[in-house]
Order: sequence, then C-alpha cells, then structure tokens
Amino acid sequence: MRPFSALAAVSAFGAAAAAYAWRESKRIEPTRRIVRPRDLPPALDGLRILHVSDTHFPADGESVDRFLAAVDRAEFDFAVATGDYVETAAGWDAAAEALAALPQRVPAHAVLGAHDHLPPVRNATDWLRAMRERAAGRRRMISAAPFSSRLGEAGIHVLRNEWREIEINGEPVRIAGAGDASAGMADLAAALPPDDGAFTILLTHAPDAVLDHAEAGGAVPPLTFAGHTHGGQIAIPGYGAPFRHSRLASRRKPAGVFDVAGGKVVISRGFGTAIVPLRLQARPELCVVELRRG
Repeated sequence: MRPFSALAAVSAFGAAAAAYAWRESKRIEPTRRIVRPRDLPPALDGLRILHVSDTHFPADGESVDRFLAAVDRAEFDFAVATGDYVETAAGWDAAAEALAALPQRVPAHAVLGAHDHLPPVRNATDWLRAMRERAAGRRRMISAAPFSSRLGEAGIHVLRNEWREIEINGEPVRIAGAGDASAGMADLAAALPPDDGAFTILLTHAPDAVLDHAEAGGAVPPLTFAGHTHGGQIAIPGYGAPFRHSRLASRRKPAGVFDVAGGKVVISRGFGTAIVPLRLQARPELCVVELRRG
C-alpha cells in the first residue's frame, strides 16, 4: 500500500471511530444493580436508589433534555448524586435546572466534585487558559456556594463533609457526604457519623476516599456511592480502560460494585463526558441500585 493510501485509510478509520464514540456518548444506558450491603435493616429491603454522577452539563444545556427524559423513565424511591455536574461553572444554570427534577419525585442528597468549582469557560480564550493551567498541573477553584444554594432551594440536601439522619420507611438512616478526594476536599473523619451500628450511606465523588480511609484504619460504611472514573470513558476493545483516575477501579472493571473492608462501593460510569465529548465501550448511565438483604 502506498504511504498516501495508508495515511488516508488510517485517517478514515480514525474519523469513523470518533464518529462512533461521539454517538455512544449520547446513548444513555439505564442500568440496574442489586447490592447487598451488610446489616441492611429489613425496612430498607427493596429500596431503589437512583445514582446520578458526572453529568458534566455544558453551558448551553445541550444534554439536559436527554437527562430529564432518562430520569422520567426510571423507577426509584430515593436519589443520590455524587458530583461533577458541570464541566465548569458556566454550566451551573443547566445543572440546577436538570437536578431540580430529582426532589420533585423523591428525597435527594448530593455532594460536589472538583469540576463544580472550576471557573466558567464560555469562549475560546477561557478554554485556552484552562488548558494551559491543566497542562501546568494547576487547577483554579472558585466558591461553588451559589450553585449549592440553587440546589438547596430546589430541595436537594448538599452535604459538605458532614452527615444528617433521616427516616426511610420508618428506619433511621444516616446520609454522609464527603468532598472530592481528587482535589483534596475530602474529610471522612468529619463526614462520617459515629460507628454505632446505625445504617450509613456515604456519598463521595472520588472512590479512593473510601480506599484511603480504610487503609488508614477507618471504619468503612456499609454502602458508598461514588463516580469520577466515567467507566474509563474510552475503553480499548480487548484491553479495557487505560484511564480511570482511581486505584480502586481497574482497566477491566472501571465502574460497578466493589468490596472495600466489608463495605460496598458503587461507582457510576457517569452521564456526561470530560475533556473530549466521546465515549467508547463506556456508555453514559443512570443507574438504579436496589438494596437487598442477605
């Protein structure tokens, strides 16, 4: 094959693969997982929890309608959200509009991720500045208080390294929320309640917060929800996901249910995309986790 022909063939293949991965990024997969946490109270047997993560809503809200349609089709009793709802703060309005649908149906709790604190990117100049900072290993953060307030006004309880006790089916349940460990925002000592036997659900963006806590000798709650890995976002057929940004996830298993020190950690593939608007063998998901005893 002539060099020009080979180059043309490679270019055509690359373009076709990118087009396929772009289409995959729009194909939402509703998933259902049965999880059996330790010490699950009988009143919570069969509880269905919608797990939302890594929506990365852009400033123009392009993906909001797809998200709302997928939420509308799902059946759940409770909702949790584990951060990175926007690519940058330019998406706060779109994210607030989309996430407000959750508490209209069921109680909803959330934590924030690092992207929720990134300065807004609205034009090419902002994008170039952000890329230079990323290449230099710097990430500027801004206060996400206005965004948190919007979510709170909509009825979503945003937890910042803290916990609260609620009742579900008459059973006291503690909902804990930790910051994003990937940006040094997690404080599990403050986020987790006393280990006195009450059933606890932890929300945190980066799953390694739980791994670090366990390795330091801390007690791991029965159930944790996390995101951050995007299921690899781009997985190579036959190899797996080269990038997971987590020690807990592996290239063969970049998302799903993991066992950590007796606790179950549920990692979502997420709904949106970061950096590039592509997904390959890692379709966006909205997952309903059904809790079962046994």
